[in-house]
Amino acid sequence: MIKAVIFDFDGVVADTEPIHRKSFNITLKQLGINLPLRLYKERYVGLGSLSIMEDVFRMHNVKRNARFWVNKRMKVFRELVKKEGVEPVKGFMKFNKLLNKLGMKKIIASGGYRKNVLAVLKCLKLERDFQFISREDVEKRKPDPAAFLLAAKRLGVKPSECLVFEDSPYGIEAAKRAGMKCVALTTSLDRSYFRRNCVVVKDFRELDLKLLQTF
Repeated sequence: MIKAVIFDFDGVVADTEPIHRKSFNITLKQLGINLPLRLYKERYVGLGSLSIMEDVFRMHNVKRNARFWVNKRMKVFRELVKKEGVEPVKGFMKFNKLLNKLGMKKIIASGGYRKNVLAVLKCLKLERDFQFISREDVEKRKPDPAAFLLAAKRLGVKPSECLVFEDSPYGIEAAKRAGMKCVALTTSLDRSYFRRNCVVVKDFRELDLKLLQTF
């Protein structure tokens, strides 16, 4: 029986992947680098900022401090969020209200950094509705299950009682390794990226109470 719901953040709660890519390209333009959409989707969705920056620097033989450029990129990201705003993933707000009505325990377990997550939550006016785990809270990032296991611990439930919503293979693998049930959303990648043993939906508009009761 499901007693708690754990959400990934980017591409699950908030439609932020386009603005993340935009912030990378604005930052990397100073180095003459651009990340095409196809490359970003196939290689970087669900991967952390530092890992992305390090990989880009390796590909282009850039001898710069990746952490320094990640910090520049995150500042650009937050400026874009403030200037352009962010939309929730389709159907999320309605689904969140359903969970509140049911009294379901819930938490966000993001691979993003605290300042970035909080900036988007405030933009969506959800900062008082969710507690969240960010990159700073765990030593290893997804596909390591640490973030999900910490989420279950904070909610006071067993991993087997949790349902995870993710949009990347890294996150799905982390949920499986944590011993949790999971649903993959094709908000960032198409169905071909996800294994058959995972429920796959387009977005939260395909979810209802009946589906929750099947887990």
